[in-house]
Amino acid sequence: MTKFNIHKLPLLPGFADTVLDSQYTFRQVLDAMSHPARLIPLKIKMEVPFPLYHTTAAICLTLLDYETPLWMDLKEKEEVADWLRFHCACPIIASPASARFGLIFNAKDIPSLSQFPAGEDEFPEQSATLIIQVKGFTPEIGRSFRGPGIKTAEHLTIRGLSDEFWKFWEFNHHRYPLGVDVLFTSESTIVGLPRTIEVKE
Repeated sequence: MTKFNIHKLPLLPGFADTVLDSQYTFRQVLDAMSHPARLIPLKIKMEVPFPLYHTTAAICLTLLDYETPLWMDLKEKEEVADWLRFHCACPIIASPASARFGLIFNAKDIPSLSQFPAGEDEFPEQSATLIIQVKGFTPEIGRSFRGPGIKTAEHLTIRGLSDEFWKFWEFNHHRYPLGVDVLFTSESTIVGLPRTIEVKE
């Protein structure tokens, strides 16, 4: 049975219009994953508990449900966990190994991507998707992104992301068709990074 911190209720509301906002968010997420390293706007108005971005919250409301166990690196902000449990009905678990989604707030100290489910040979789609909050994006400079959905190459700097992440990503990419997929979020923009994409300096 799901438990909430009763003394913290009522919780902040979710989408103003559940149907329209979730449809809009889903389209933007599909666009981001279909066009890796491209900046996709995601502008949703709602109140969210700190330190959730509006973009991150919208993605969670759209993609998470009772069948998508969530692991997150934020331990001290119970109001975030309560908000996600209430609005998404998702179980929040202690180990990345069983997560269908990972929510990462500290982009400077990301756990190894290999800790998350990478799918199985017969079911590569049964892998985790990570949602990583970052400080922002600088297009047309930085690392080179190549692969499906990119005509030649995209160049992008993801601000606030550790260099260690790219070492993890190289291993993740070479595991294809297994591996995790990533959505980066800033306060108003999202960027998709499917496992199919090769990233170089």
